[in-house]
Amino acid sequence: MAENVDIAVLNSVYRNAKTGSQSIVDLLPSASDSSFIADLETQRREYDSIGGEAAARIVGLGGHPEPVGEMKKLGMKMGVTMNTMMNDETEHLAELMIKGSNMGIIQMTKVVNGHQNASPETLGLAQKLITCEHDNIQRLKAYLK
Repeated sequence: MAENVDIAVLNSVYRNAKTGSQSIVDLLPSASDSSFIADLETQRREYDSIGGEAAARIVGLGGHPEPVGEMKKLGMKMGVTMNTMMNDETEHLAELMIKGSNMGIIQMTKVVNGHQNASPETLGLAQKLITCEHDNIQRLKAYLK
């Protein structure tokens, strides 16, 4: 039973990290500021690392990482395209990423609060993602004018 709880939490971490990484991939073509691009690449690597760790733990528990649904990915891509079509200023892009990170914090906080019976290691990885999102927001605030 505890393994199922852990797999559920780890899949939330995995999907959330994959969503963050994909958002950056979708947003990068609109970015022009080199320091902003470097910050986004750093964030993407952090998401990929956390997602990879979650996937490895899921497999170790006998599960399979649940990918982000194709419709959600398409919706995200369309959302980024629409949001950057008229405004691709760095400040606007940073604002979009901050909003995404805030959504990630909310989602993962709900997961953590709703699954306190998961293992400390699993909850620690979920908290690591929440901390990553907080750090991303702090880094991106520098681009708001």
